[in-house]
Amino acid sequence: MCSQIKTILYCHGFASNFDPGKPKIKALERIAPVRGVTVNHARDPFEAFNAYLDALKGAEDPLIVGTSLGGFFAAWVGSELNLPFVAINPAIRPSRSLRAYLGEGVTHFGAPFLLTEAVVDVYRDLTFRTDGPGRVVLDMGDEVISSRETLNEVCDQVPTLTFPGGSHRFEHMDALVAHLLGPEA
Repeated sequence: MCSQIKTILYCHGFASNFDPGKPKIKALERIAPVRGVTVNHARDPFEAFNAYLDALKGAEDPLIVGTSLGGFFAAWVGSELNLPFVAINPAIRPSRSLRAYLGEGVTHFGAPFLLTEAVVDVYRDLTFRTDGPGRVVLDMGDEVISSRETLNEVCDQVPTLTFPGGSHRFEHMDALVAHLLGPEA
């Protein structure tokens, strides 16, 4: 899969940001240069979708990788553009999982946010995309999003790779990168 990849677009999760110094990004850089953009997931999801599209401009042979809500977006962008994607511990039903964050909050990097019912409701009409050339990767110990539910929902629709244990933060990035690199690593 990765021999043709020349760029990776990384889609971060809810209340997170794109930080090139994060270990996940550093691990992905073993495959190809990683680009990303920090989006405010407390705003309309179409804004985030368009920001990821803009971040792809000029990208050569991209792979789209996302975690959690970013996995939802990786699958959406990848399927929409027929580009390869990897959705890690993805939020497959954000209209349900985001309800836990309704109201005022603070991101993992200290910025305030306000997640409204109206924004969460927009996700009701959006489904987790499995019609593109991607795969879902799960840590089965995810304590935030049910990996069993995700696996049952997508395993017949898209290739799925699971790792025992782990967490929502995804503890198997090095193993995933080795898997993506395949025998040429």
